[in-house]
Amino acid sequence: MNSVIIDCDPGLDDAVALLAAFGASEIDVLAITTVAGNVKGPQTAVNARIIREAAGLGDTLPVCAGAPRPLLRDPVTAEDFHGSTGLGNLPFPDPQIELSKTHAVNMIVQTCQTAQDASITLVVTGPMTNVALALTMAPNIARGLKEIILMGGADTEGGNITSFAEFNVFADPHAAAIVFNSGIPIRCLSLDVTHFVRATAERVAQVRAVGTVPASIAGDLLEASCKLEFSAKGDRDAPLHDPTTILAVTKPDLFTGRTTRVEVITEPGEQFGRTIPHFDPDGPVLWYEQADDAGAFDELCRLLGGVA
Repeated sequence: MNSVIIDCDPGLDDAVALLAAFGASEIDVLAITTVAGNVKGPQTAVNARIIREAAGLGDTLPVCAGAPRPLLRDPVTAEDFHGSTGLGNLPFPDPQIELSKTHAVNMIVQTCQTAQDASITLVVTGPMTNVALALTMAPNIARGLKEIILMGGADTEGGNITSFAEFNVFADPHAAAIVFNSGIPIRCLSLDVTHFVRATAERVAQVRAVGTVPASIAGDLLEASCKLEFSAKGDRDAPLHDPTTILAVTKPDLFTGRTTRVEVITEPGEQFGRTIPHFDPDGPVLWYEQADDAGAFDELCRLLGGVA
């Protein structure tokens, strides 16, 4: 069993990742922490609660709101790719269960400090602001962390928000630099791999065919992603960005890559937010480069079938 905190900025693909995690018998989700990113911070906290309730989960799973803005840069959001609500403007009911009173950063710190050594997996699908703050406030949380699995960065694929930068890193590159330089074992799902795991019409139909409520919701979310991706970039098949982090927990052999050290460009200019992997056998980051795309959707469907 993997004890997991999911730090996210829902976001259409974050929402699919949450649904997959809830259905995974291999994962014990301890908390959901939210951060400003795809939409503003208050909306990401609402969206995480919407998905928690849509999956039939109650307040035993805390949702904790976190950083409302990046560490240093001006805030940036991605409504073009996620809709004004962050969930593709789909007609979800308002959440009924309140936020936890614990701040997201405190939740990360407290959970990792009280955990057994190397027992917590931190899954990060948004800007890394909360994680950087936690590591700065309490460096000893590294003891409780088994690894960080994150969606962020780009190298060979170029960026998706600028020519060089991937959105999650671009939204808070100073936080990303702190996390990548922490020395904690990291597995990174960058655009180099997620761009090759695409939600084609056939695969969206495969998800819907699972027949559970979470699969139906995920199908709606993926379809909304594809429509917005086409509107913004002219591409009909949206990449399966954030859910790959959950698949990397439940079935890591879907992905292959190389170990590296990751440099983040934080100086102003056209390369602001760029990630540069320096491949090194002793590097702390496993930078995934290839994925079994068909296998990824098979695994996603398995997980979406696991929620009652």
